[in-house]
This record gives sequence, structure tokens and C-alpha cells, in this order.
Amino acid sequence: MGFTLEREKSVVLIVEDQKINRQILGNMLRMEYDVLEAENGAVALEVLERQQNVSAILLDIVMPVMDGYTFLQRLKASPYSEIPVIVMTGDQEESAEQKALDLGAWDFVSKPYRPGTLLTRLKNVIVRSQFYLMRQMKHAYEHDPLTDLFNRNTFFLETRRLLDANPNVQFALVRFDIDHFRTYNSFFGDEEGDRLLLFIADHLREVSRQTALCTYGRINADVFCICLPYDAARLEAYTQRVCEELIAYNRDYRIEPSFGVYLVHDPAERIQVMYDCAAMASKDCKEKYLVCMSYYRPEMSRKAVQEQEIINEMQRALENEQFEVYLQPKYNLETEKPYGAEALIRWNHPDKGLLSPGVFIPVFERNGFIGKVDYYMWERVCRLLHKWLSQGKAPGPVSVNVSRVNMYNPKLLELLLGLTEKYSVPASLLHLELTESAYMQNPEIMEKTVHDLQNAGFSVLMDDFGSGYSSLNTLKDIPVDVLKIDMKFLSGNADS
Repeated sequence: MGFTLEREKSVVLIVEDQKINRQILGNMLRMEYDVLEAENGAVALEVLERQQNVSAILLDIVMPVMDGYTFLQRLKASPYSEIPVIVMTGDQEESAEQKALDLGAWDFVSKPYRPGTLLTRLKNVIVRSQFYLMRQMKHAYEHDPLTDLFNRNTFFLETRRLLDANPNVQFALVRFDIDHFRTYNSFFGDEEGDRLLLFIADHLREVSRQTALCTYGRINADVFCICLPYDAARLEAYTQRVCEELIAYNRDYRIEPSFGVYLVHDPAERIQVMYDCAAMASKDCKEKYLVCMSYYRPEMSRKAVQEQEIINEMQRALENEQFEVYLQPKYNLETEKPYGAEALIRWNHPDKGLLSPGVFIPVFERNGFIGKVDYYMWERVCRLLHKWLSQGKAPGPVSVNVSRVNMYNPKLLELLLGLTEKYSVPASLLHLELTESAYMQNPEIMEKTVHDLQNAGFSVLMDDFGSGYSSLNTLKDIPVDVLKIDMKFLSGNADS
């Protein structure tokens, strides 16, 4: 006993005001298609809202309520604009056909209708539309929806083809992103963030026009990648130009990119490995003033393994209170007596012993965990100050670090006041240190934050002043209470 599967018919919508014409057309089509009817353009739009699997539309031009031209205009601006439309007309004037084509019509059939011609043209436009839809789907699958660049998968595939086709060419795979892009988005909004990404995408297209051997794409978020023949001078010039144009793009915020370069020595190597190496290189130049590009070096891989170990253990370390507070005393040079202290963090690791902050703080700054560590230190210092005060002692102020992440936290003042109130500690005993680099990246926003903290009774210190960003000219614009001058600022001839 056999059986057959019935092919699902395509749906055709007939838009015609004359009922007899709808009947004639319906009789011609029902052997091949499921048929829907509408007596004018307005009813047709209602039908499309209810029945969203229409494969083609047969459209009369002259109709009451809404004629064919108006319907085409409305269809073009609707979610159904990709449905192919065949205009049915007895008007042989070329101007009428041209107007319909301009409004989005795909083809024409003349009255009186010839069944063979009608069915062939209908079949052709449906096949064309399906092919067009498949191309659109393929394009959407391969491209980033915002920038229309290759997405991650397609970039990797196309780069693989590029390297395989040109084994004797030295290529460089360059991965870059925008430092603190999330902060930029929070300041200016997602729409402005998207405009910045489109601006970068246009730059990549410009570079691609300058070399035939090139692939480029948006990997995710603010991360882009380009693979092109390696030329050290040209690459240096390009990255410098991008840095300058990004600074000019928004004068109210210093936009800083980080470029990681991986030189391809083995074209058969997996693209994912090349990309990971370029990503390590891009991390290497972050937070370094006037350094926006770094080349991959093998030791970066070893460093990445160590960093991952830190990331795997950081939350457990916080929960188990493995981070300890060490106090470095401060002295008043006039009285030569102690005047408070600076709270320093150490990680008392159960297996590796005491770890200095240089090992783990840079990792926490890159992944944002520094925000939690800041709060951990603030609370322990407040707890310590509370203990001394309850014992009748008169402690000097203790300074704590406030990372860039927390300086941009809109709830920073609320968090600090919550701790000082919880432990009954005067705000004047908790000094807050921020780095010069955090301040100078966005002085206008930081000035407001600093003023808010000062108005609440906190003293604000700037650490590492003169380490690379500022000069004495900037002193007049800095509203902090204390400057901690970096030794590099005072370096010179020891005998002079």
C-alpha cells in the first residue's frame, strides 16, 4: 500500500474591484495555488496582516477606496515589501508601467488574461522572490546586522580562503577594539555607540579598497578584525591615523582603540588561534598612554594562562577573605610624625603564598572585578577605623584606591556614604585615591564626581601625578585635595 505527499500550494492574493474578474482569475489559478481575494488596496493590506504567507500579489490599478499605485506605496513601507507584485492592466501606456515599476511592481499581465502567460509569469516571480529571499537569508547569516561587515564566522572562513590562496604572502591579522566602550555607551547612549561602530566600519572599508588581498569583519560588540599583507610602515601609519580620527570624532570623550597584531608565519594555523594571539596583543597595550598597538609575543600566551588562573580563583578568594589590608604609614614632613596611612591590598593565596597587587590588580581592572575588590577594601578599612574609634583612639585618615570603574559608577557616593554610616566613621577619615590616567581620560565627568565626593566630606587624592599624562599646566584645572607625585616626574640628574 503506497501513499503520496501532497505539495503545499503557494498563496496568491488577487486585488481587483470587479468580482467577475476575481472569479475568472481564481478559476485560472486554483489548480496550482491557494487563492485569496480583496476588492481594493485597503482590504488587501488587511488580508496581508491576517495571512502572512502570501507568495505573490496580482494587482489591478484602477480601484475605489485605494487604487493600485497607493497600495504599492503602502506595501513598499510595510513588512510585506518583499512580496512580488504583478500588475494587471489594460493601459498600454509606457508611463503607467514605468510608474508601477518605480513603486515596486515586479511584472505585468495585460487584459484580457491569457492563462498560459499568467501562470508562467506568476511562477517566475515566485521563483525569483524565493531566490532573492534565499540570498537575503544567506547575506544575513554571513554579515553583521549593524555594520554589514562579515560576522565572526564568515571573517574566519574568508580569511582561511585568503591565506590558502596566497601561501607565499606574509599576512598580519589585526584585532582591535575601543577601550571602555561600555562606558562610552553609558555616557552617550546605544544609538551614539552604534554610530561610532559604523564610523569604524567605514574605515575598514576604506582600507580594503587599498589592497586586493584583504578580509575584514566585526567580531562582536566593539571588536573588529582585519587581515592584510604585512607592511610595518603602512600598518603603523594606519593605526596612528585611526587614533587621531577617533579623537577628533568626539572631542568630549577621549576614544582610545587598542590594536593587537599577529604576524602569520604558518598559513595553515587555525584562524581562531591567530585571533586569540592578536587579542592577547591588544590587551598588552591597554592602559598604556600613547601606545595603541602591540605585536604578539610568545610570552603573552604564558601570561594569558596565568591570567585565566587568577580569573578562575578571584570570586572564591573574595568570598573566603583571602585579600588582606596592609597599611603603609604616611608622615608629615614638617612635624616628622605619622599622619595616617595608605591601605594596600595583598592576596594571601592558600597555595601560592602572598601575591603582590601587580600580579592580580591589572587582571581585575581589565575584567571589571576591580569594582568588587574596591568595595571589599573600603569596607575593611571602615571596619578598622571603627574599631580604633571605639577603643578611644584618634586615628589619622586612611586612603583607599578608587578604580576607574568605580569613578564612573553613578552610585559611588551612595556606596561610600553607606559604609561610613554603617561603621560610624567620619568621611574625613577615608581618603579616596584615583589615578591620573582615570582622571585625564574624561576630566569633565570626573570633575563632577570629585566635587560630589568633596561636598560629602571626603578628601580626594590623585595618585601617580606626572606619570605620563599631565604637566604643571594642568594643576589649575584639577580639583583634587592632594597630589601624590610620581617619582618619574621628579627624575633627573641625581648630582644636580
